[in-house]
Amino acid sequence: MKLLKLFTLFSILNIGCVFSQEIIIKNAKIINVEKGIVEGSRNIYIENGLIKKITYTNNKLNNNAKVIDANGNYIMPGFIESHVHVAIGAVKLKFENKKPFLAVDLIDEIPDLTLKLMLSNGITSARDPGGLTEVTVRTKNNVESGKLLGPELFVAGNILDTLKFENLTTQIKTHKDIIDEINNQKKKGVDFIKLYTSLSPEQLEVGINHARKIGLKSISHLHTTSWTEAAKLKLDNIVHIIPGNERLLPKDKRKEYLKYANLGAIAFYKWFEYVDLESKEISEMIKALKDNNVSVDPTLVPFHSAFFGDTGNYQSQESLKYLPKPLLENWKTTFNFNLGWKAKDYEIAHKVWPKVEQLVRMLHKNGIMLTAGTDANNPYMVPGFSYHQELQLLKKCGLSNQEVLKIAIINGAKLLGIENKVGKVKKGYQADLIILKENPLEDITNTSSVYKVIVNGKSYEKEDILNELKRN
Repeated sequence: MKLLKLFTLFSILNIGCVFSQEIIIKNAKIINVEKGIVEGSRNIYIENGLIKKITYTNNKLNNNAKVIDANGNYIMPGFIESHVHVAIGAVKLKFENKKPFLAVDLIDEIPDLTLKLMLSNGITSARDPGGLTEVTVRTKNNVESGKLLGPELFVAGNILDTLKFENLTTQIKTHKDIIDEINNQKKKGVDFIKLYTSLSPEQLEVGINHARKIGLKSISHLHTTSWTEAAKLKLDNIVHIIPGNERLLPKDKRKEYLKYANLGAIAFYKWFEYVDLESKEISEMIKALKDNNVSVDPTLVPFHSAFFGDTGNYQSQESLKYLPKPLLENWKTTFNFNLGWKAKDYEIAHKVWPKVEQLVRMLHKNGIMLTAGTDANNPYMVPGFSYHQELQLLKKCGLSNQEVLKIAIINGAKLLGIENKVGKVKKGYQADLIILKENPLEDITNTSSVYKVIVNGKSYEKEDILNELKRN
């Protein structure tokens, strides 16, 4: 027993020593995202997971510190992924009393796998905007306790909707149902509440107001309620660049669009086919978003993968090898956003994609805060790898490299309410940092040149994390 106690004490002391050991990153060129410049070569001192000081490279180093030589490569704050799903699996069609509904068959390995794939790609903070509450909260807590390795995680729980989606939504009927479910999720430890596509403006208002009353921010994927209506109700954040509501279209196009509105992903491109982005409806929508400080998480990459699914580019990604076979098989046979599309569907989708880019550009130029999210673990969205694809698509919307990096890091931190502790290489900030071989201010594709990640005061090699996943 005495031996056991001594071993336990040694373990605790040893863990404490490892965490408190000073880390020095030397010879690093700091990328200042706010200013869009590279700040020469510096040494960065990290202690207890925080940036203690930053000096010029000619300063004498502490012999007791762990030294990481950046070899003149680039260092910047870690990326922030604003839309990843850790509670996910194969999506299937089921029946109850002869009525169809969708269901998620959860895959146990997804949370751990997702976290490591994100971290290996330089993501040090992330938001899960909706999934089975028990899984999202447990995953968040396991990261906080150190049981799981990954980015700091902020989560929503079960998504509130009038429709049944097993292991994803809580089906609500009354205003009391909305309030009770929000209270329940608050007790379990969520950070956000997500409100879904079929909710009416009245139901959405109840959810937004009660979430705010108990200190939670609201997220919504909208369809029945328009972006304009939701903004005026003071929704905090809209996800997905597909507004999808007929009241945002010219009046003479609404009836025609409604023929397709409930045909799944076909409605995605049909809405853009009919919309007039210079119309009064869109102008009023953007004004409402700005006046009410509503942010938008475009998630361009899942829609791009659907609109250009005929190219085969997303289906042939090398990074798919990291994902479970049952998930990949599900995407091939049962669940993807362009299932059943014909050549004509892709032809129209290709044609309207520039209007998707135009809408993103309009939102950005009008001061709407955009973030970088991918809808990871939905069809062909490989966690971490899809993030770099998202940044490249934002760039193609006409944004500068610096503007894209601001969206990825600074806006992401604001979305999560952590802008005073992450998002800068600065004294007193968390040492959530990444080292890259190439400069993304020069070429946005260089974000994928991450080779080392520092999080919670510890450093990890990208290839080491990925090699471990390969063995699994």
